[in-house]
Amino acid sequence: MKTIRKKITVCLMATVLVALVAVGTTSITLNYSSTLMTVEQLMTQTANLAGERVEQELLAYRNVAMDTGRVTQLSDPEVPVEEKKAIIDERVSLHGFQRGNVIGADGISIFDGKDYSDREYVHKAMEGTAYVSEPLISKVTGELSIMVAAPLYSDSGEIAGVVYFVPPETFLNDIVSSIQVGQNCRAYMINKNGDTIADITLDTITKQNVEREAASDPSLKSRAALHEAMRRGENGFGRIEAADGPRFLAYAPVGGTDGWSVAVASPESNYLSDTYFGMLINVLVIVISILASIVVALKLSSNISKPMRACARRMKLLVEGDLESPAPEAAGRDETAELTRSTGEMVQGLNIIIHDIDYLLNQMANQNFDIVSSHREAYVGDFQSILSSMRNLKLELSSTIRQIDASAGQVSSASGQVSNGAQALSQGTMEQASSVQELAATITEISESAKRTSAAAEEAGEFVNQAGAQLGVSVSYVEELNTAMGKISDSSQEISKIIETIENIAFQTNILALNAAVEAARAGTAGKGFAVVADEVRNLANKSDQAAKATKSLIETSIAAVEEGSQAVGKVTGSLEQTSVYAGHVTEQMDVVVEAVEKQTDSITQVTEGVEQISSVVQTNSATAEESAAASQELSAEANSLKQLVEHFTLASE
Repeated sequence: MKTIRKKITVCLMATVLVALVAVGTTSITLNYSSTLMTVEQLMTQTANLAGERVEQELLAYRNVAMDTGRVTQLSDPEVPVEEKKAIIDERVSLHGFQRGNVIGADGISIFDGKDYSDREYVHKAMEGTAYVSEPLISKVTGELSIMVAAPLYSDSGEIAGVVYFVPPETFLNDIVSSIQVGQNCRAYMINKNGDTIADITLDTITKQNVEREAASDPSLKSRAALHEAMRRGENGFGRIEAADGPRFLAYAPVGGTDGWSVAVASPESNYLSDTYFGMLINVLVIVISILASIVVALKLSSNISKPMRACARRMKLLVEGDLESPAPEAAGRDETAELTRSTGEMVQGLNIIIHDIDYLLNQMANQNFDIVSSHREAYVGDFQSILSSMRNLKLELSSTIRQIDASAGQVSSASGQVSNGAQALSQGTMEQASSVQELAATITEISESAKRTSAAAEEAGEFVNQAGAQLGVSVSYVEELNTAMGKISDSSQEISKIIETIENIAFQTNILALNAAVEAARAGTAGKGFAVVADEVRNLANKSDQAAKATKSLIETSIAAVEEGSQAVGKVTGSLEQTSVYAGHVTEQMDVVVEAVEKQTDSITQVTEGVEQISSVVQTNSATAEESAAASQELSAEANSLKQLVEHFTLASE
């Protein structure tokens, strides 16, 4: 569990630690950044000054060369070489050059006869520009030299050749060697190709090119990047890795040259050693401050947590029911002292209240309700409700006991009445039980009679159902007969139509026979035979007509008989259908009778069961009445005992 002491210590330490770290980090960061800015400004200014110095030196040399190039005696072919040599030597001696030379327009020296036409400084001078060459091997001495060349003008102002001077071979090295911004500082110069042209040592001149060497040596990549910026003619500052540790490098272009640039390098330790020492001091101060704050935090948290822990232990004992142990004490006026005093007051107050409650409850347990609190002043604030509740409890219990006393008297009186009533009830229920038994026997006989009536009704219903079914069969037979009579009537009608056709045929035959007789009479003797035949045909036609009429008369009589039969059959069918309807009604009424008898039987059965239940209840009531009489006597005795117990209580007055 995380104690309050730990919480206070942790919070205080976290606050102090964050503040110290923030202040220390800010101080270190600002100090470091300020130092870097100062170093950058210092070294950048040094590099610019070095570049300007080289530029001024070279400008002075160029001015000497330009001034010498305007001496007309040097370009005059009439002037002897010795005189020209004397002029050059005078300038060399005056300005501290190593030597000088005059080159004709053809590139040949007028002094030593050597060809210098392949030299870049000759070409530049011939173009009319004063030019300072990079270090190169001299054709005179075979050593590294710098040539300061200028055009040689004739009287007419035309370029007639070149005049150049050779400054001391170490003049650039002397310049860079004189640049000192700190211990182990180094300055050097490179040309537009990145080749070293001036250094504190001659071993690297024209031989060292950092950018090419960086291709095979990764440690030179940081310097190579800065050299690339130098070749672009930029001013700048950076950090490089060297064999002896990291260095700061400042660089600046050299004006008036063909892409020269000067660089100044110095170890970081020259500038940051004091800064690192200051950072270490800051860290130590922070650590010491943290340790001091830990001591202070522990002391402060102990002063706060110790009284609180003592109060917590006393509160725990109080929760466990310990009211006698002494409360912690504290001197002072701060919050912890106030907490300690409040804890003591709370324990003392609870002790008084609980002992007073114990006294009141013991008195009430000993049947004494006529009591009051002996420490009413201890019940303050919300504790007043406890004293009020105790008083209400005392009064309510006293009132309840009084009511119990009164109720006991009433119960004693009522129990006697209940006992007498129960005895009378027992006698009455015994008489009712006898009557109920007789009623049950009578209802049983009625039930048996109803069952027999129900069986007879069911049997009559079955007979009626059978008669109704037989009437339905008869109706169907009569309907079939009626259908057959209809078919006979239809057939007779068809036969009547055929007879009419035969009568027509006979009539037409008779007319034809008559016509044939007329024609035979007209024919005379030749038609006699035909007349005889016509007579026979007429006779046959008459007979056919008579037979057809007779048949027609019979058929009409048959049709009339069939119609009378059909009417009779229809009447019989209607009568049978009506009889079937009546039989259905009878069946339905018999079903109703059967259902009513069955319901009556069920009702009688239910009545029988109810009577039996009544008989059982009556017997139970009889037993209960006897038990109630006994219980009432016991209740009366208990009520008397209760009154005796109530008399032992000392009740509180209103």
